[in-house]
Amino acid sequence: MKVLLINPPQTFYPGSDLPAGNLPLGLMYIAAVLEKSGYKTEILDAFMTDAPFKKEGKTTTVGMPIDLIKLQIQERKPDIVGVAGPFTCQIEHALKISSLAKSVDSSILTVVGGPHVTVMPKEFLEVAKDVDIAVTGEGEYGMLDIAQYFEGKKKLPDILGIAYRKNGEVAVNSHRPFITNMDELPYPAYDHVNIEKYLSPNKIGYRSFRNRAISMITSRGCPFNCCFCSVHLHMGRGFRANSANYVLNHIQYVVEKFNVKNIFFEDDNLTFDLERFEKICDGLIEKKIKIGWETPNGVRADCLNLNLLKKMKKSGCQSVFFGVESGDQQILSNVICKSLDLNRVVEVAKICKDIGLKTGGFYIIGFPGEKKENMQKTVDFALKLKRDYDVGMHLFAATPSYGTKLYEECKSKGYIKEDLSWNSFAEARQAKGVPLISTEDFTAEEVKEIAAKALEKYKKLSLLNHIKNPGKTLKTAFDQPQLILKYIKNLR
Repeated sequence: MKVLLINPPQTFYPGSDLPAGNLPLGLMYIAAVLEKSGYKTEILDAFMTDAPFKKEGKTTTVGMPIDLIKLQIQERKPDIVGVAGPFTCQIEHALKISSLAKSVDSSILTVVGGPHVTVMPKEFLEVAKDVDIAVTGEGEYGMLDIAQYFEGKKKLPDILGIAYRKNGEVAVNSHRPFITNMDELPYPAYDHVNIEKYLSPNKIGYRSFRNRAISMITSRGCPFNCCFCSVHLHMGRGFRANSANYVLNHIQYVVEKFNVKNIFFEDDNLTFDLERFEKICDGLIEKKIKIGWETPNGVRADCLNLNLLKKMKKSGCQSVFFGVESGDQQILSNVICKSLDLNRVVEVAKICKDIGLKTGGFYIIGFPGEKKENMQKTVDFALKLKRDYDVGMHLFAATPSYGTKLYEECKSKGYIKEDLSWNSFAEARQAKGVPLISTEDFTAEEVKEIAAKALEKYKKLSLLNHIKNPGKTLKTAFDQPQLILKYIKNLR
């Protein structure tokens, strides 16, 4: 029996960042668990392999052409095809590949997993006619059970964390308990992807700035309650993590085997367990592991202090991103429901500048409950942090992801269109946040206008900083020299 796991192509909208080219870690963990249990497993990385840029109207699709994907399925002859569906905005590709697999051989068992499927498994299968099984939550042991089902060793009603069709209706089984001992998972199946394509300085995306860089996830789950975030819907509220020793051994493994020079920790809560996090920093220093690392998903500023930040820098940290969300304390606390003191953000930004650690902040505007003056407070706060402490500004419009408190509020109050499609979320997610929400206090167009003006001011600040510090290492997309030159031409 053979399982083929497919990382689909992705589609991007004007104004969005270039794709970063992250490793398909979800599929790689599933492959590792399946192979550990004796199942022949392959990964078809249709995003990074033979990945031309195909323009269709205002979108650009990156990845293997559909005829080549079909040929690969025909040649590999899988019994099960599992397709990654990591984003609502990209779920159409999972549907297309499932249909493609069925067109090759109708007996192929097609499986799709990911956050979108987890939040709405019944609705997904009602649309996805060529998908046999949807996996909700973590996929490692769900796929293992599905492989055993294919062999006749298990029955679908007994497999936790899946949805499937039964007598023409969609059946949704009980939730599968989350993995509590994260150290029981083998390392991702690095040998199943062309790792050099990810490590090459010519790979697509802004991370080509970092030589021989890969992504790594060392923890799962989020105990916090931000209204816009869907992480806990997919990975739960309980924080679960690899031990510090596991993380250090994993880092040493990729450094020695693949000559990795930089790591992007994609954890949602890397610093939640401060004792574990500090042990990781201590271990990197004590073992003298030469590695640069960054936190592109953001960390909480109120978890950090001078001593820890110094230790982070010594252990190889090259930049820190903060999840700030709003520059208005009242909105932050009462609307977004994030218990974060903005004074601590300022304090930590100052410390980072003093010790020479680069920083960036994530901000969101356009929440129900905000007025335009609240949004402007966020913009002013972000620009002040840029001006005073050179904190990069990454500004987005609030996007009501399925299943979140933000989505439920917007839907019940009529703040979003009734006919929102998956493509609506694609454009909103990617093009620096195309606004979807309009309330009694603002329109989506007004949010877009505030964001555009903020970006122009930010560009000028970035340009001034670069002129003042021409030898400084660049860290944001706008800070790239070619974009600065283009902006100077536009000013003329």
